[in-house]
Amino acid sequence: MKRLHRLYILLLLVWFSSCYSVDKDAIDNLHQGKIFRLGHGGLGFSSWIPFNPYPINSYTAFDKALNEYHAEGLEADIHMTADNQFVVFHDDRLEDHTNLEGCIAEKTLDEIFQANYILGPPFDWIQNEKIISLELLLSLCKQREEFPILHFDLRSYSVCFPKKVNDKRETEFMKQLNALLIELEIPKEKVLLISTSIEVLRKTKEMGVEYPLSFEITGDVQEGIDWMELNEIKYLTIKRKLLTKEWSAYCHERGIEVITFGAKSKSGNKKLIELNPDYIQTNNLEALNSLLD
Repeated sequence: MKRLHRLYILLLLVWFSSCYSVDKDAIDNLHQGKIFRLGHGGLGFSSWIPFNPYPINSYTAFDKALNEYHAEGLEADIHMTADNQFVVFHDDRLEDHTNLEGCIAEKTLDEIFQANYILGPPFDWIQNEKIISLELLLSLCKQREEFPILHFDLRSYSVCFPKKVNDKRETEFMKQLNALLIELEIPKEKVLLISTSIEVLRKTKEMGVEYPLSFEITGDVQEGIDWMELNEIKYLTIKRKLLTKEWSAYCHERGIEVITFGAKSKSGNKKLIELNPDYIQTNNLEALNSLLD
């Protein structure tokens, strides 16, 4: 009876372990099974499980992602201020997670620097973060022996402005961002500019921006990939709910690299891996590392 009990426990442990492991040899992508690990906004969204008291896109989150969890890259959300400076922030409106109100596009860089992140207890007992400039993030990246991969989610559209104003600002946004990256000598092979807007990507190509582009598909996948092929865009960003192994294979056959994102649990990261992407922007680097190491 004892032997049967022990055997049952052993089988249960083996089953439980298999639920949270992946067959790395089965990963099929454009990098011979290598998946690049990026911290989504650094460490992802602040949460209880896994415990993360730091705001997404904050300096400490980026620093820990690179230096503590050894991320190969970072995803960051880029906004442009009223005085054409760039900051890193996730939300559309400041009041969602700071002590300020309105949109970044309405305020100068100095005004933005007055913002304090507010996440509520117990996170605010630990974190004391402020919105950072893109230049500070790039400075952090330059401290690395190898410059990390950077995926920039372009927040060129402001919910505080009408379409006519946004159309004009989007052109200036891409012009200023391209100039800044070139001025700071940020390597083109390490940067990806991501947008959900076909119009933004079209404008960016017309301007001759040399940094590679990615279309984030939020609707019809086939239609989106067809547009990418027509416009020679080689990177697809897509959420897990829209991505399948079949879509990954379809993209890979056409030389398109696949980026997916999200997942903070180990099981969630396992599901992302099994979709055969080339890059994962994860909310839990520790879980992703445990599956891929």
